[in-house]
Amino acid sequence: MKIKIKAVLAIGALAALLPFGVQSVHAATATTPVAAFSSGISTPIDAVLDLAVDRMSSQLKLSTADRLVAREQMQFQYRSLTPDQQREIVTAARNINSEEAVQRVTQLLNAATRVAAEQALARFQEQNKVATGDQNAGHTKLGLTGSDLVFVRTTGPCRVADTRNNISANWPGPVNGFEARQIWAYSNSAGYNYATFQGGTGTAGSGNCTETVYSGIAPVTAVVTVTVVDLSTPGSLIAWDGTPALTVGSALAWNPGDRLANTTVVALDRAGAQFPNSGPYKRDFGVYNNSSTPINVVADVVGYFIVSEATALECTSVAGTMTPIGPGATTFISGPSCPTGYTAIAALPDTAGQFGLYAGTIYSSGCRLNNTTGGTLSGTCSTRCCRLPGR
Repeated sequence: MKIKIKAVLAIGALAALLPFGVQSVHAATATTPVAAFSSGISTPIDAVLDLAVDRMSSQLKLSTADRLVAREQMQFQYRSLTPDQQREIVTAARNINSEEAVQRVTQLLNAATRVAAEQALARFQEQNKVATGDQNAGHTKLGLTGSDLVFVRTTGPCRVADTRNNISANWPGPVNGFEARQIWAYSNSAGYNYATFQGGTGTAGSGNCTETVYSGIAPVTAVVTVTVVDLSTPGSLIAWDGTPALTVGSALAWNPGDRLANTTVVALDRAGAQFPNSGPYKRDFGVYNNSSTPINVVADVVGYFIVSEATALECTSVAGTMTPIGPGATTFISGPSCPTGYTAIAALPDTAGQFGLYAGTIYSSGCRLNNTTGGTLSGTCSTRCCRLPGR
């Protein structure tokens, strides 16, 4: 997915263009007392989410607090999807009869979030191409460094920030009216504690936050499920790169009492100047409270778009079977199929060093062996398979 650098830096404007991020008003009460964080939030798949959290807890030995966060994150993800995506997940949730079925629902949830992110970038790219007249802004093959963006999903939704947790002067709880807050979206090294510095949960490099560490090429954008709670006056939230040029367009708009979630793509800019009164120093992106009263904001990163990194071809050989070749005969032997995701590059004839048995024409799909002797000899034709590994 090729995106011009200038366009990428302006991608915070996607909030006004996103084809997903439908905002749904919460139900009056929670469906289960387990979700203390989620009081007032419900979805049609809450029963399945409880099973999914039970499954995660047994595998990962989650604490009670982590269980609450995991359930709430999935609720927020679901609430940020389009009606069509929600209907597909609800349909799957009606047929829960095994652990595999529960896993299928969570996979659908993750897949829908990824599709939403890719649609957002594609739509932005298309509109930018029309505006700039750039005829080379279409899709491109993976591997063109500097122009191709690749989506990298986090292990699970990584809660990088939560203003409901008032930690310190650097993270003072709710975002005041007509003010902004700077947020880290990733870490340069493992061990950064999102709970200590931004009220989030987990640690960079482990658990759901395993894929939030980037020591080399930094992510260009983050795919974030942004949720706003404790809303007492009408307003909207802007999520952008946190620089002084506040992006026009909102990620969420609300009425009093709403609890809203939207999965959006936010440009990241760690090095630029910061928006006034948005924190002690510049972080990766910012959120702006465009209302007259304080609000709480929760940010769950579900993935990143990063610039493609050039990598060497990854190849493997698939062995063929011995094939008898009669006296004086020339036989074409088809090579075996490549594993899924690999492409046949060349056939590899093997005469086993037998005198009088020679390799003839070699194709990517097979090879021809010539038996010049008066007896039957056997040879094989393997396949060399390669793929372009990517990030």
